[in-house]
Amino acid sequence: MRSLSPLAKRVDRLVGSTKWLAAGVAAVFSPLIVHAVGLWMRKLDEYPVRATMFALGASVVVVLCRTDLVNQPWVQRLIGWERRITQSLFSFLLLSPFTNVLSDRILGPNLEQHPRRFLGPSNWIVLASSYVFPAASLLLWLTSWLVLPATLRSLVLGFGVAYHVASGILQWVHGAPELQQLGRKFCVMFLIPANLLVIGAGFAFALDGFTGLYRFALDVVSPLRAAWGWIENGRYWLNGQA
Repeated sequence: MRSLSPLAKRVDRLVGSTKWLAAGVAAVFSPLIVHAVGLWMRKLDEYPVRATMFALGASVVVVLCRTDLVNQPWVQRLIGWERRITQSLFSFLLLSPFTNVLSDRILGPNLEQHPRRFLGPSNWIVLASSYVFPAASLLLWLTSWLVLPATLRSLVLGFGVAYHVASGILQWVHGAPELQQLGRKFCVMFLIPANLLVIGAGFAFALDGFTGLYRFALDVVSPLRAAWGWIENGRYWLNGQA
């Protein structure tokens, strides 16, 4: 792995310094994300067809995970390729070096023995990117958008979101080196809320497109907005009493 440039070193140090801040923010937002997901689960009657198609797509992944398919070496290798490509993208954006991303040497046992040959040790964004950013789901949706109607796109999106979550769990079970570098505490605080956000956003998008995605984002922050409104009203009341 080639050495970092001075600018890349500064970026790497800056990214490393935000790791636990990001984990804390994600942990604080966890109840808000769960609340927003719950609100959208109540909208099933409003979008019965799209919700059903999304659930069917996710069910396909669940059924496949209960077979021996997930234990096949070629399946695990494909998952590894998809995740390395995502990490390479974020590595490039953050000026971190990466080499031989798709080679057997990187994807094979040497990665488990020397995980830092591929990624900088402090760049948690690159390490966590493939467990947060659903690249395969987005690629599937974009492909389906060209040829399929909205209801079938919901089916594809359900499959893609479920794949993203299932493949992440599979990597967790097998002790992926990236997760070992990040640490169990960080994974619990950051990756779990982040994937809940992916599930909720994917579900809202499947039901109501970009409008649903926007409404889901508003639902996540609506309790904070309500709390701020109560604080402002309290301040006005206190000022009026003074």
